[in-house]
Amino acid sequence: MPVFYAPEISPAAPTLPPDESQHATRVLRMKENDALEVVDGKGNRFLAEISSINPKQVSLRIIEVKTENKRSVHLHLAIAPTKNRDRIEWLIEKAVEIGVEKITLLRAEHSERAKINLDRLHRIMVAAMKQSKRSHLPELHGLIATSQFWPQAEEKEKYIAHCIEGNKKGLNAIDGSDCVIAIGPEGDFSEHEIEGTLAGGFVPLDLGDMRLRKETA
Repeated sequence: MPVFYAPEISPAAPTLPPDESQHATRVLRMKENDALEVVDGKGNRFLAEISSINPKQVSLRIIEVKTENKRSVHLHLAIAPTKNRDRIEWLIEKAVEIGVEKITLLRAEHSERAKINLDRLHRIMVAAMKQSKRSHLPELHGLIATSQFWPQAEEKEKYIAHCIEGNKKGLNAIDGSDCVIAIGPEGDFSEHEIEGTLAGGFVPLDLGDMRLRKETA
């Protein structure tokens, strides 16, 4: 059954937005009374049928509404985008699939990518949400300088993964109920940035002995 994204859908306004209406009519060539599912990105999944159809607006009859409960954990991933665009897009897709609640893109001192197409990443996130049968769409923020981000992080647990030797916590020490994990660019965070995180309450995190690609980390 095809799945569509309509962030403003409700029983009082059961319609698809213009881009999804066009996809339903011109790409999938759907017709009146065809069944479909709609997710709003806020945890709700609507089982519906098409009541009227045209390329600008598809109207629906809602048959059933299911609500996906939020996870007991809240994971905020703060990461400097990779130099290779494909790798950060792959990372964003997988983060959605595993249920990350929030993603912030960082502009670090050693970053090799100063610009990012947030609209494109949002489309990738929506597609990943629909394909993985999730109903929650993560928040996406950025690009934000690391110096601005450190004091803004509001999570109870704050971690930074970096390569400088020292006392670090292992992954098994993370409670996960409300945490942010920061991962730097290919050249790692600078010493100045790491000092800033420690002043902001971040704890160094050990991801293991292996040398990891950024998106793997």
